[in-house]
Amino acid sequence: MVTIADNLLRDNKFSMMFRVSLGAALSTIDAATDIYVLLTYYRSNELVTQANSLLAMISANLLIQQLLVIGQYKNKSFGVRVRESLVSLFFLRPMVDAYRGCFSGPSC
Repeated sequence: MVTIADNLLRDNKFSMMFRVSLGAALSTIDAATDIYVLLTYYRSNELVTQANSLLAMISANLLIQQLLVIGQYKNKSFGVRVRESLVSLFFLRPMVDAYRGCFSGPSC
């Protein structure tokens, strides 16, 4: 019985959309909590070193994402490149990719 239920949930279109949406929402919330923690660390005098480390990690991540966006969209128009760069800079990449993958195409 459990195997049948697992197979139904795995193959169900709405179950896939729910899992993808939940994962994208959690990733975006994770980015928001990183910013909150960064601001909280900077308010404390004892945690400035940790705040700088966290800021360096976030900045390195954003730099790598921007390099990948430039590489992937090098043949596209300037507007597309700016839009995709802004999506990455505002930590919306998981949500946009989930929408493009599941809600605008037949893949889910």
